[in-house]
Amino acid sequence: MSAPGSRIQDGIYFKPKDRPGFCYRLLLLNVKEGTALADAGKAIGTLWAMLQALRTGIVADLGPAQGPDDVTDVRKPDLRCLLSFGSKFFDRFPRLRRPHEVRPLGAAPFHKLPRVDSDRRTGETDLALQLTANTNLAVDRAVVELWMLIQQKSLPLQIVTFHSGFNREDSRSWLGFHDGISNIDHGERIAALEVTRDDPAWMQGGTYMAFLRLAIDLEIWRRLSRADQESIVGRDKLTGCPIVSIAHGPLPTPLSGCPVGAHQAKSPQFANPAAPPPAQDLVRVSHIHRANPNRLGADDDGNNRIFRQGYEFVEPLADGELRLGLNFVSFQRALTHLTNILTIPGWLGNANFGSFEDAKPGQPSYVSFISIIAGGYYAVPPKAQPFPGAELFA
Repeated sequence: MSAPGSRIQDGIYFKPKDRPGFCYRLLLLNVKEGTALADAGKAIGTLWAMLQALRTGIVADLGPAQGPDDVTDVRKPDLRCLLSFGSKFFDRFPRLRRPHEVRPLGAAPFHKLPRVDSDRRTGETDLALQLTANTNLAVDRAVVELWMLIQQKSLPLQIVTFHSGFNREDSRSWLGFHDGISNIDHGERIAALEVTRDDPAWMQGGTYMAFLRLAIDLEIWRRLSRADQESIVGRDKLTGCPIVSIAHGPLPTPLSGCPVGAHQAKSPQFANPAAPPPAQDLVRVSHIHRANPNRLGADDDGNNRIFRQGYEFVEPLADGELRLGLNFVSFQRALTHLTNILTIPGWLGNANFGSFEDAKPGQPSYVSFISIIAGGYYAVPPKAQPFPGAELFA
């Protein structure tokens, strides 16, 4: 029997000291109309074989790297590739057993996260290839080589689009706060990630991916005072220390003995502070507590754990405007663990990010500054030969 987590695909950085690649591309593809299932499998196998060769340094028109002109030790690319199957794939081949949670995202999936109406870019296709690496060259070359392979071999696949992103060296988000502090502890990640039930059998040892490309209105965010921002997030902006009380003003107070002292950075109380007492209702509705399982009630799913991997982005719009935001990527053994977080009131079902929607004078402002550009749900089968999910095509 395989060890827990041993079959989870590369590109999910769940192991200790395994830092996500700095560069991110999510390449979305469809199978061409009228393609037989067996022919689709052969085409996917061809793509996957090329990617594995590329990971070892073999480029189609160059062959293996041969010398100092072709190899640099300045930064190891560490290209990682992850293959997943979307709802549209199971619509195309209905005889396959569909994972029941892999469904269309829908026009308005979350009450407090509006769609960007001016941009209906898709995040839902038959296939999604996640490409991560430490250099832009590595992920962009993978996209280009996949495109060329499809063209040159007339494979029955078509590239629909791709979404780009990056990891920040300072570990902060566009909001200016430290990001990812409250992510799952290493010892709990496999249990949160790995599918262990027969739903369907070919997904055992795999996981599910949710992708949401979120736009952030930085202009709205920066109009807020630092005190309002810290109260909404639930952390001190400079140190990352959790806020433990908020007096009317608002006047947020961070955890004592933090980040130097009893509750230093990376300590349990720093990373995942306990649920605030009922009297501290302003702290309880901050983002870090709305999105944290310490809020679970008796009727909630006690396993609402997701493993997040976020990648920032910035892109040009018309008339010299910019749009920036976050590629929110999460992996979980059940997609309901994410949708519960985003739909249950008291979690994020009644807030765009944090605070009370009907905030009163002296309380943290309520602002809606995050919206969805694109998104989708995908099944990520376990590692297999000749490619993940190959048994679907047998």
